[in-house]
Amino acid sequence: MNRRGVVVTDGNERATLAVVRSLGKQGIPVFVGAETPGSLAALSRYCTASFTYPSPWRDPQGYVDRLLEVIGEHAPAALFPMTDIAMELVGEQRAAFERVTALPGPTLDQYHALSDKVALARWAERSGVPVPATIYVEDGVIDAALAAIDRWPVVVKPGRSLLKTDGRWRKTGVLIARDADDLRKIYHDHWFLKQPSMIQAYVTGHGEGVFGIFEDGVPTELFAHRRLRERPPSGGVSVYREAIALPEPMTRYALRIMESVGWNGVAMIEFKVDPVSGTPYLMEVNGRFWGSLQLAIDAGVDFPMALYRGIETSVRGRDVPTYRTGVRSQWWLGDLDHVVSRIKDLRRGAAPSAAQPSLLKTIGSLVNVFDRNTRNEMLPLSDPRPGLVELGRYAKQKVGAVRDKGGRVLTRATGGLSRRVAERRLRSGGHDRDVARRFPARAQDILVLCRGNICRSPFAEEWIRRGARARGLDVAVSSAGLDAIEGRHAFPMAETVAPRFGIDLAAHRARHTNPAMVDAADLILVMEPEHVRQMAALYPSTATPVFLLGHFTPGQPVSEIADPYGQSAERFSHCFDELVAACDGFLDELEKRLRG
Repeated sequence: MNRRGVVVTDGNERATLAVVRSLGKQGIPVFVGAETPGSLAALSRYCTASFTYPSPWRDPQGYVDRLLEVIGEHAPAALFPMTDIAMELVGEQRAAFERVTALPGPTLDQYHALSDKVALARWAERSGVPVPATIYVEDGVIDAALAAIDRWPVVVKPGRSLLKTDGRWRKTGVLIARDADDLRKIYHDHWFLKQPSMIQAYVTGHGEGVFGIFEDGVPTELFAHRRLRERPPSGGVSVYREAIALPEPMTRYALRIMESVGWNGVAMIEFKVDPVSGTPYLMEVNGRFWGSLQLAIDAGVDFPMALYRGIETSVRGRDVPTYRTGVRSQWWLGDLDHVVSRIKDLRRGAAPSAAQPSLLKTIGSLVNVFDRNTRNEMLPLSDPRPGLVELGRYAKQKVGAVRDKGGRVLTRATGGLSRRVAERRLRSGGHDRDVARRFPARAQDILVLCRGNICRSPFAEEWIRRGARARGLDVAVSSAGLDAIEGRHAFPMAETVAPRFGIDLAAHRARHTNPAMVDAADLILVMEPEHVRQMAALYPSTATPVFLLGHFTPGQPVSEIADPYGQSAERFSHCFDELVAACDGFLDELEKRLRG
């Protein structure tokens, strides 16, 4: 059979969109998969066809079976797994996939060798590749580590981005500890830190990366870029970056890493450059396509097309091609979020970072659409639809957030319509039907949400975590806010009243919801009917079920656990009483489900 084209996973990833545009422009058929219809890459004019598959988190075998089914239908030349979970699940059944198509990437052993951050850091120390000062923690006990830390903040890294428990993959995450109490809370609260982890010195400076395609550890394509802005500004996703010449000794370090495992396929080797010494410190290796892929393509290194061509023809031994430096790529909406975050920081009185350009200069760069060196990653004139849809979703999200800020006024003005609708559904058995139909049989990741993540949800998070531990339930519990300001402490009155219930919120720091945490959760609990509406507006494509926490209250369920923000100690105590009853009822249901 003459196979042609590529199946790609994770259609809502920007890297997937870049792959689709790259191959589609060359007339290569591209078949785009995602959990829900209408993914960004599927909307591209260069997408040949799209399909949906079950959640790789909740139904991994169903996900694999669906990919194999689609490959059987379209007979592509290759499958490109685009995310960590896709790499794991496809890699686990590599033999089954290679019987029907090509997998131009690393073996699972190669992938694990470099995705294990702890093992990689140990190897780097032995091999002369700079890493930040590192303390290794084998089992979550940090007493010795605390004694050795003399400078804060520090970065806490789990061994791997994904860990498998009870036959299912679960996400981990990199965390920042600002002091000793914060570090203790982080290790107490996060299940994945009971596995090998490490605590590293926080490195300031800018990020740079070396990107390549490798054949048995030998590069056939190479590219480098410098991060100019990130979201959030303190460090995160690259939103504005520039193509640079291959830097030394960074490139030499990157090649040494890939050669050590005989790597095959694409990879990103990420460093952070110390602003004083200029030392490039190794951060991590991503053994798959990366978010800023479009910049490399714009600069002249078409990684997707090169990987596709390499399926049938080895290119080992030829000279690595050159590319244009100075080309910049901007994810405009991410860059807009960067600016908004910096404005919020200024309003809170936070000192601006010396490493960042002035806010006015950054805004000027954001709105300068005439910069010939900067390409809009999502909105090229040749394929505007995905970018326009992303812009519409972003606007809908922001309008939802604004509406939420005025939600209490709106609710009063409309006579509590949302609450009355929820209460009517409750009386008619709607909650019981939802639980019977949508409550996951193996809910292991619980996400609790409120508005600001400083009063209700952190209390509920701690109560559910403590109750689950007492019942011997192996679950992870976290909390966030739909309109939270990252890093805020719990509200002072919440900190004062919570100890009466045996809950300590002193080390809590607020988090804002994001698509990754929403999709990774098995189940989401919210406080008000308005939060249900807002979740539908902000994350319309998520398959994670959302429940009103108060509906689990035994005997007298409630549709709203009202926000006590800014009110008296008595009001907080009443709110926490309501949360205790609701959380205990939820734990009863959770235990029943988990124990079968």
